[in-house]
Amino acid sequence: MSCEYFADKGMKIDGNYWLVHPQTGVAWNDTTVADFKQTYEAQQILLEEERFEASKADKLQEIKEAVFNKLGNEQWRVQKAQEHMLIAELSGDQAALGLSKSQLQELLAKREQLRKASDEAEVIIAEFTTQAELDDFEFDVNISL
Repeated sequence: MSCEYFADKGMKIDGNYWLVHPQTGVAWNDTTVADFKQTYEAQQILLEEERFEASKADKLQEIKEAVFNKLGNEQWRVQKAQEHMLIAELSGDQAALGLSKSQLQELLAKREQLRKASDEAEVIIAEFTTQAELDDFEFDVNISL
């Protein structure tokens, strides 16, 4: 987006030429040109900030959805480990029960690690101040579960 004044063509605002001020209909002069440019630039800064905040929110949502999907897709592993633990408990096999519990604990720890990584990514993204930082940030949901 741009704003530029030409004495013979008027004010070029976002690719369109205006011979008069678009809101007031008053012919351009040095004062109106300067005021309009100042207002336009301030609006562009606000729009850019809004776009950046929206991009950050989109990135966060993308990460949260990826983590949610990963945890959901891997839920069968938790169920399987719980079933093995129940089978060992019902059969009275203490060795198998201990092994099943440790496997379930390991699996749950990995799931929690993924959740913590997601939380850390959220904090990191919140601290970004430029679009380049956000563009360079990558989050890998494929932590081995």
